[in-house]
Amino acid sequence: MMRSRTATRLPLDRPARSLTGRGRALGVALALGALLASGATMTLAAPAVAATGDVKCPSTDCARIAPAAGSPVAIAPDNAGAVYLAYSGGDLLKLDLATGALTTVTTGLGNLRGVAVADGNAYITAFDGTLQQVTLATGSRRTLASGLPSLFGVARFGTTTYVTDGNGEIVSVPDGGTARVVATGLGFSYGLAFDKAGLAYTADMGQGRILQTNVATGTTRVLASEAYEPTSISVGGDGLVYFQVGDEVKRVNAATGVQSHVTNIVGVNAFSFSLAASGDAYTASDGLWRINGLTSR
Repeated sequence: MMRSRTATRLPLDRPARSLTGRGRALGVALALGALLASGATMTLAAPAVAATGDVKCPSTDCARIAPAAGSPVAIAPDNAGAVYLAYSGGDLLKLDLATGALTTVTTGLGNLRGVAVADGNAYITAFDGTLQQVTLATGSRRTLASGLPSLFGVARFGTTTYVTDGNGEIVSVPDGGTARVVATGLGFSYGLAFDKAGLAYTADMGQGRILQTNVATGTTRVLASEAYEPTSISVGGDGLVYFQVGDEVKRVNAATGVQSHVTNIVGVNAFSFSLAASGDAYTASDGLWRINGLTSR
């Protein structure tokens, strides 16, 4: 079956804000593919026609659970009944999955790019090279690192926060310590994920590579190569690595290198997705959508 390919779509800001002059054109820029600053126009591709096995939105498999959420630049389920949404305008919101209530945790965080949630905190990356920690219960914040290259993906492992930057690096920021580059030559990855063994995974949009990195040694190997740019990266509860290429979701077994098609997501212009421990996935396109049981497909 022919797999669909559509143009890369960029997440937009919250609908309460004017989109004129606030759109972001996400692409591979300079040598390492940094995000371009705003003002560019954006053309959305027409949704593909659903085929057998595809996830059609809306449907019982894919429901819009927060129509008013707009399109966050990053999504982080906390696996405890809430999903946190980060916006390029600097807002961090919480969606209560049981009630559907959408509340503001804090605002004014800067030009945000990534969010990870762990141990009652959100870890936020910004385009200006700042990494912040936000206490979810109070909204209080503190800066963990600043003055770095533009930051994008973020993940926690143990007592260390890891980020990807516009120089194609993974940077570690241990609790109470200073930022240190632990891997280079990774291209441009908008996301970052870890498996249970502490191996890091990134999706190089510039060269179409899914990479596995040992952050202790800095060594990296290519798990998969794509002709089109992969725009997200997640590790499922099954230990497999999930990523999105156009409208298609794929997975790869890091141990065997076996790669397989999961599904196509049609009916929405979703840029990427974030996996919850349950196997459900969350994506944004004119609101927040939940794809039920993505990893079981």
